[in-house]
Amino acid sequence: MTQTNPETIVTGAARLRAEIFGHLASVIISYPERHNIIDLEGWLAFPDLMARLADNSNVRLIVMRGDGDKAFVAGADINQFAEKYSGPAGSDYDSATVNAFNAVSQVRVPTLAAIQGYCFGGGLGLALACDLRLASDDASFAIPAARLGLAYPASATDRLRETVGPSRAKDILFTARRLDAHEAQKIGLVDYVAPASDFEHALSHRIASICANAPLTLRAAKGVLERTPDTDQAELDGKIVACFASADYKEGRLAFEQKRDPKFKGE
Repeated sequence: MTQTNPETIVTGAARLRAEIFGHLASVIISYPERHNIIDLEGWLAFPDLMARLADNSNVRLIVMRGDGDKAFVAGADINQFAEKYSGPAGSDYDSATVNAFNAVSQVRVPTLAAIQGYCFGGGLGLALACDLRLASDDASFAIPAARLGLAYPASATDRLRETVGPSRAKDILFTARRLDAHEAQKIGLVDYVAPASDFEHALSHRIASICANAPLTLRAAKGVLERTPDTDQAELDGKIVACFASADYKEGRLAFEQKRDPKFKGE
């Protein structure tokens, strides 16, 4: 039976939802009237949402995007800072954002940030937690923490440094300046840039190119690339061995011999 409508997954946050269509899960931050800022409720909802998507064996790719074309995520909800990001409560807010970033970065399937418009502060942290980043050519990027007198979370700062290097990370954090999409691509902050007028087509192409591949291979590759000293090496080795024992491996070899596109099932 062919799927005609996406399956919608609601969360505990009113402005965060996911839609599953075929092998694609789209996580949508929906607060367009305020450029898709994320409030505390939204940050807290990410870990459970990502776990639910990871448990869906049909999902091969998660795309993170904002509602509309004006903003990916313009940051956290500054209106909450006085109450929820001051004194002891500040560490709780930081923990919520860090846990959200970690939930995205540690999910077992590939993730892609589809960035249009503003990508600031926590929004850039969210994009950096994704494996890949596609930006429209009218997107802009900044971490304005220095203009607000707050400190960017350590783990998010580490991720920025690992992505663009120490010197460029310092430039972004010390100046709090805005970068356009082309500069962002030049320094490695984003992987691809597409014309705003052709963004959806470029995004569809990236989605298709990933979802057509063997899901067990994608998960094994991500596991290897993201491994840390705390990674269970035996479990990781098991994922690699499972690829060679899979029906998808047989299908891949057969498709190559028959000069056709493979049809992978994740088995």
